Amino acid sequence: MIISDSKITNIITHYVGNKLKDEGYTLSESASTISEESEEYYLKYFLSQLKSEEKYRFTHPTDLELNGVYQAAKTVFEDRDSFIDISYNLAKLLYSHSEHPKINEGVLNVVLLDGIAFNGQRCAALGIFKSETNVPFLKVEQANTKYELTHELGYELNGLDKGALIVQLQNGEMEVVVYDKNGLRSDSKFWIDDFLGLEIISNEFYQTTELMKVTKDFIQKAVPEEFEISRPDQIDLLNRSMDYLKHAETYNQNEYVDSVLHDEGLKESFRSFTSNHMQEMNVPESFAISEVAVKKMSRTFKSVLKLDKNFHVYIHGDRNKIEKGVDENGQKYYKIYFEQER
Repeated sequence: MIISDSKITNIITHYVGNKLKDEGYTLSESASTISEESEEYYLKYFLSQLKSEEKYRFTHPTDLELNGVYQAAKTVFEDRDSFIDISYNLAKLLYSHSEHPKINEGVLNVVLLDGIAFNGQRCAALGIFKSETNVPFLKVEQANTKYELTHELGYELNGLDKGALIVQLQNGEMEVVVYDKNGLRSDSKFWIDDFLGLEIISNEFYQTTELMKVTKDFIQKAVPEEFEISRPDQIDLLNRSMDYLKHAETYNQNEYVDSVLHDEGLKESFRSFTSNHMQEMNVPESFAISEVAVKKMSRTFKSVLKLDKNFHVYIHGDRNKIEKGVDENGQKYYKIYFEQER
């Protein structure tokens, strides 16, 4: 998220507790004040954790107009003078959904921004940011001929707990970028599902990510159950899958299975294993591959052969250069061929 030209035009801060614990909420009577020198740091705090590759849109089971956050954002973009009243509605709505016992109390900042760089446009945006984690920081202040050493509590610049940036596109539609430090834990899904009421947009980043998730599950879980396969052969399948995704511009299922899965049984098993998941997650059989998603997900494709607690063997290339065997004493071993030691 590019923040250099972004500008905070209005900001207000409330306290929102856990409804299940009856902690209540406290609403500010007027907008918060922020100095010009501090604005840069607050922009970094609010926006640096938001990744714009994964985008969401508002949804509702019956009528989109009944989505409270969607209605709030729509109103603010049409009438900026409604900002403070709308922030009250958002704080109350968040409190009404804060019913899981592990949801923490915290400070809620509702922010109106201009100049947000998004989809090659400069856009207005409504930000909703919750800060739950106070950390101590040290202060060193000069006082006459000595220094006073004290501490205060505050928030780390990269320590945002929950965030949502609702962006108004130039065509009037809205897209949302979200962040939750807790990921997909049951106590955090309320942020995206219950409070914000969002569904993910099936773009090439999302499609590539879902493909890589289901491919990894297929190779690591389904293949060993259906086929007799060694660990090096499993790793070879992971490496070939990654090589395909790194070099192909477009994913095509038939092309993929012919290129990566050389066994007819594997091909049929892959189609069967992935079919329901891809339909459920709204991923087509052919789409443009996202380089960003491949780079991100490649970290989870582990090409490591772990041998007891003694050795980790990283297999990156030719599968034929590693052989498995058993000696006359029943001791298992791997034989590795190489040309140059580095």
